[in-house]
Amino acid sequence: MTEKVQAIVIKTADRKEKDKNILLFSIEKGKTWATLKGVKGANAKMKIAQNLFCFGEFLLENGKFGQVVTGFSSLETFHEIGDDPDRYFGGIALLEVVNGLEFSGVGERKAVFVLLLRCLKSLCFEEVSQGLVLDKFLIELFKIYGFPINTEKCSCCGARTIEKFYFDYQSGELVCGNCKGFGSEELAKTTYSALKILSNCDLEKLSTLKLAEGSELGLLRVLVKNFESHFERNLKMIGILS
Repeated sequence: MTEKVQAIVIKTADRKEKDKNILLFSIEKGKTWATLKGVKGANAKMKIAQNLFCFGEFLLENGKFGQVVTGFSSLETFHEIGDDPDRYFGGIALLEVVNGLEFSGVGERKAVFVLLLRCLKSLCFEEVSQGLVLDKFLIELFKIYGFPINTEKCSCCGARTIEKFYFDYQSGELVCGNCKGFGSEELAKTTYSALKILSNCDLEKLSTLKLAEGSELGLLRVLVKNFESHFERNLKMIGILS
């Protein structure tokens, strides 16, 4: 039986001399491994489908050792991401986050899939830094999973006039100095400002933002720590946070 899915390649692994395994992320199936037969051959018809970030329509069939890709139609290769080191590291970080997720249903899968696709498009086609895209991606991801970050008030007492905000990694929310607990981290004013601006900015308008120098990286460290706390998955973010 042949199954058709629209998917993004989020991970790859060599298999045999000319085969390759690819981890596909789709709305229909979530994350699933499939094999590209003979794809490393010089005249392979589906050669492009082995590349990370590749978005297309895949035809899958059950084989002896798992699913096999029997047909492929490209919708967007995002090859420009691989041509630029900064964009590449940013793209790899996006895929790493998605690879660390579990999904409770089709609603979550769809929301994350659409968010990932939008972020890849922004990273590939717009003049925007990888840090901003990753920050926005994580902020929106937390909303999808039910713990949005309210930047207007203390999540504990509700106070709105606050001199210093702290990030509570247990709740994934901002608190004031009176409500901070063990392990809460004080946010630099530039980090808080970046969080507030990005929380209220459309993804497609990131290229118009002007943030304080270093604030997007400072915010990214906080958001990555929050992700690791909630999802119990360490993110390497090689080339960005290392």
